[in-house]
Amino acid sequence: MATYKEIKGVTVQTLSEDPVLGGVPGATWSSGGALNTARSGLTSNAVGTQTAGMASGGSVSPRQQNEQYNGSAWTEVGDLTSGHSFAGAFGTSTASILAGGEISTVLDTVEVWDGSSWTETTEINTARSSMGAYGSSYTAGAVVGGYSTTNTSLNENWNGSAWTELGDLNTARHGLGAGGTTTSAIAGGGQDAPNGVNAETWNGSTWTAVSNINVGRTRWAMTATDATDALGFAGRDASPAYVGTTEFWNGSSWTEVADMATGRNGLAGSGTSVAALASGGYTGSVSALTEEFSAAPPTSAILTEGSIFLSGGTGLKAFGKAAGIPSATWASGGDLNQGRSTYKGSATNGTQTATMTAGGDYPPGNITALTELYNGTSWTEVNDLNSPTASMGGAGTQTAALNFGGLPPTGPGATNESWDGTSWTEVNDLNTARGNMASFGLQTAAISAGGRTPTKANVESWDGTSWTEVNDLNTARYDAAGVGTTPSALVAGGDAAGDSTSGSNTVESWNGTSWTEIAEINTSRWGLSGGGVDDSNAIVFSGGNFPPGYKVLTEFWNGSSWTEVADMSVARALGSSSGSAVSAVAMGGQGTSINQATTEEWTSDNALSTVTVS
Repeated sequence: MATYKEIKGVTVQTLSEDPVLGGVPGATWSSGGALNTARSGLTSNAVGTQTAGMASGGSVSPRQQNEQYNGSAWTEVGDLTSGHSFAGAFGTSTASILAGGEISTVLDTVEVWDGSSWTETTEINTARSSMGAYGSSYTAGAVVGGYSTTNTSLNENWNGSAWTELGDLNTARHGLGAGGTTTSAIAGGGQDAPNGVNAETWNGSTWTAVSNINVGRTRWAMTATDATDALGFAGRDASPAYVGTTEFWNGSSWTEVADMATGRNGLAGSGTSVAALASGGYTGSVSALTEEFSAAPPTSAILTEGSIFLSGGTGLKAFGKAAGIPSATWASGGDLNQGRSTYKGSATNGTQTATMTAGGDYPPGNITALTELYNGTSWTEVNDLNSPTASMGGAGTQTAALNFGGLPPTGPGATNESWDGTSWTEVNDLNTARGNMASFGLQTAAISAGGRTPTKANVESWDGTSWTEVNDLNTARYDAAGVGTTPSALVAGGDAAGDSTSGSNTVESWNGTSWTEIAEINTSRWGLSGGGVDDSNAIVFSGGNFPPGYKVLTEFWNGSSWTEVADMSVARALGSSSGSAVSAVAMGGQGTSINQATTEEWTSDNALSTVTVS
């Protein structure tokens, strides 16, 4: 009998070309008109717009050149009254301030531009170069940081007639990027030790440290509307190499977006986060290159999550987050209040913006009951576990979780505690005391798999009331990653030899009844973590394998094979994690520091994929 679909058919939108990705994630760099004079040492912060930009001063003698951009070409206009390179500037292409900089020594000179000529005005209080600057007009702005005789944290505000020192940066540095207004600004990067990742936001009176940029660098450019909307690009990293890396700041985290065609530092920046201009700079020699960063215009057909369409009448395509996993990235999140490791128990099915973690070691041997909740920005300490525990298993969400087993001070434990969003309550214990197991699931339906001591293959299933022994793993091991839910999950990697050195690449899939060995991860390791909602779509990351040490590797599982994708910033093992293959969070662990407090967030942007149908 024919189905309704076979009788009636289906309607699928047909497009002559693919729609485009909207917003900053979908923006791209393209070539613009070249400067008349190639140079570096330009002002790194935004002056003007993408179609009305400025490039003033620089490294080429006599360092007074001034050019304006009209959206396609540069025109030489009134020169500065004296030479400046690596100055700070703010304002527009018709009314701006340029302050400080250097020639043979650092300068305190300030010049004001009225649209046709420059005039010297009141000097800054402290002569310096390579500072950041921010401001909405030539009568309301500031210069911050820079180099005098050493790196400085100074923040000087201009009110149109005088400079006043206000709240300083938390981290002294030069070569930083900055932008925004006198009441809402951001500054980041720069050279402190040696190429900083620190970022800070300004509220009109104080600077506050926020999530670090992903790539530490100096003498990069930044455009910003305020403290919640900024674009940073180019610079020189610690290699040292000239980079074209571009990062977008949304008020809580930095995300890498489209890179520039040509890496460089000491360039000029203009515009906004959706329409920016990069000009000049140093690529190994002085450059005249200009690039334009542009988001899709309002008239474009924009892709929306869940869209399915025929492209050109032949190829069926879909748009969603899973398709974007190969290009997903890690970004810095808020640090734990207490750095710790060996505490794999947590809300494994929490989210990137709502998760929790409990217990652990700090330092090894000092086992804690500490519990913290994460809101996507910062961690908050709440009620402790009843029993200090490390190396436990965990399952659930931020408001309904379990922590079970582990290694309390007296040895392997079977204790099981339930979290109701406010406090922990002891419930029925595991049947077999152990630590370092893989775990996954929810507060009402969880799995504990493997563990030690000694190395075990035991698997137990929790039904919301009690634990029941079920089919064992095929390979006994501990410190493996567990991801998914009770009817569909994976256990990956771990230590099967029991020596904490070799690591395993074995992966087993759980169908709710039994375990099946499937394709191995690419890199053997123990102490790894993961994210995923079932056995067809998951990531595993971090881990250890001595030698050579702790890992930053991330691998994605598409249901048939593992692919290495973006690395983490901080190598670690024995941390905690939560979330899915498209949006996860990793926290703590041990690495170069025994007790990591760092948090990293994994985000997959929406992307197009071709759908195979029958």
